[in-house]
Amino acid sequence: MNPIVGYILIALAALNLVGLLLVFRRLGNAPAKPAPAPVTEPVQTPAPLAEPAIDPTALNTMLCRLENRLGDIEEQVRRAPTVTIASEPGSTSDRSLALAQRLARQGASPKDIAETCGISLTEAELLHRLHSGR
Repeated sequence: MNPIVGYILIALAALNLVGLLLVFRRLGNAPAKPAPAPVTEPVQTPAPLAEPAIDPTALNTMLCRLENRLGDIEEQVRRAPTVTIASEPGSTSDRSLALAQRLARQGASPKDIAETCGISLTEAELLHRLHSGR
């Protein structure tokens, strides 16, 4: 797995975790009401607060699963071998590209460029079109 993708997944999981924590706190802490002014009339009892849309135990379960998943992703990123772009299949090093550009400027054919530099014929044709004197 590409390390960048792993870091993106970790960031998304962390954002989900923070969002769920905020929702959980909002549901758990009802906004405080100011103290009522003294009234001589009989006080009416307020209607009971509505039940939260999501059960707090369900939220707690979701948070635990997210934490476990985040740990799994972090472990995958730690275990993934560090892969540089130059070592991926089909990629070329800066040296071979510089040589290919120089050969194209000198008028070499795309086939010769591809064979000499170890790049694909398509890449060699592109470099030839970009750097040849024609």
